[in-house]
Amino acid sequence: MMKLVTLDKDNSIQVKDPVQYFLDPDFIYIPLPDKKEKLKKEKNWKKGSLLYDNLYSPVSGKLVNITKCLLPNGKNVNCLVLANDFQEKSGKKVATRKKINNLSKEEFLESIFDSTLKNRFQKQEEVSTIVISGMDDEPYMANESSIGRNHAKFILETVDALLHLYPNSKAFIVLKNTDNESIIAYNSFLGTYKNIILKMVPDLYLIGKEKFLVPYLHMRKNYVYLKGSEVFSLYINLKKRIPALEKYITITGNAIDKPQVIRTKYGVKILDILNRFYKEDFSGASFYVNGVLQGRELAIQDVLVTFDFEGLAIMKKEEKKEKTCIKCGKCIAICPIRSNPLVAYKTGKKVRCIECGLCSYICPSYIPLQNYLSGEEK
Repeated sequence: MMKLVTLDKDNSIQVKDPVQYFLDPDFIYIPLPDKKEKLKKEKNWKKGSLLYDNLYSPVSGKLVNITKCLLPNGKNVNCLVLANDFQEKSGKKVATRKKINNLSKEEFLESIFDSTLKNRFQKQEEVSTIVISGMDDEPYMANESSIGRNHAKFILETVDALLHLYPNSKAFIVLKNTDNESIIAYNSFLGTYKNIILKMVPDLYLIGKEKFLVPYLHMRKNYVYLKGSEVFSLYINLKKRIPALEKYITITGNAIDKPQVIRTKYGVKILDILNRFYKEDFSGASFYVNGVLQGRELAIQDVLVTFDFEGLAIMKKEEKKEKTCIKCGKCIAICPIRSNPLVAYKTGKKVRCIECGLCSYICPSYIPLQNYLSGEEK
């Protein structure tokens, strides 16, 4: 039985519309894979060129250097530095499809550039329900809701194409009942899609994740779960027949005046984005990559926008001195998977954890329990 909670949020932190764009970086940074792979030695790379598995060049330009970069998980890696020539030169262009709801299963799979996403459909032979989560789980992040508001028409078109691949199937687009703008955006186009149902759920933390949303909807098998952002990437693959080279991210927090969603290229340094859009003095702020609960505090000078980068929360520093555990049990009571964080804290033993951050969030003694669960504290 899942157990979800309503978070006490700072209502002053609200993302401003419209979406901002940062699509003209001077440099792109390409993380080198752990396993050694040969990279073709072209002096100039075209936009959309395949560099490594699932990794395409977001711009056209020249490889100029190798440097250290920081991934959202805190790992330092070597990165290729690609100097943008601002020509947007691409390889052989394929015509944009007029329709995507008449594709065969083979054409559909051949059109997907992300092998991980492709494998999800290859493994799923029978599908009765397609579940689309248009919800942001991390407080103050707004990527999914922004994509829904701005691209509802394209998402519905793509979901309709998926339904044609699986006869007698239906789809649920699930939104939080507090996301009025997304609800209005989808309802504007929904009337022509009889097998796509818009469903609203309470504004509970983590409800958009597959582990919690699917049981909430009483589904057990023969379903495909996708985030709205994944469906939008599929639209670009299927309709434009190119890889998705851009990503929506959120810059938010109580240390900035204008939290906002930004559409940018993969491989951009987050510091370049901050220098473009923000003039604040951040000397008294803490930076949380991927949010205040599920993310981690990092020095952001070399952090990259990658597939697993969702945004940055810039928060005013708070003096919260860690105290001795008072054995109140709040961390146990709030855990959505009913683990016992105190076991990791007191003994160092590993316990089940989904890295939701609720135990640290609720602790009255300000103990960073999530760090103990992840093994960062000894």
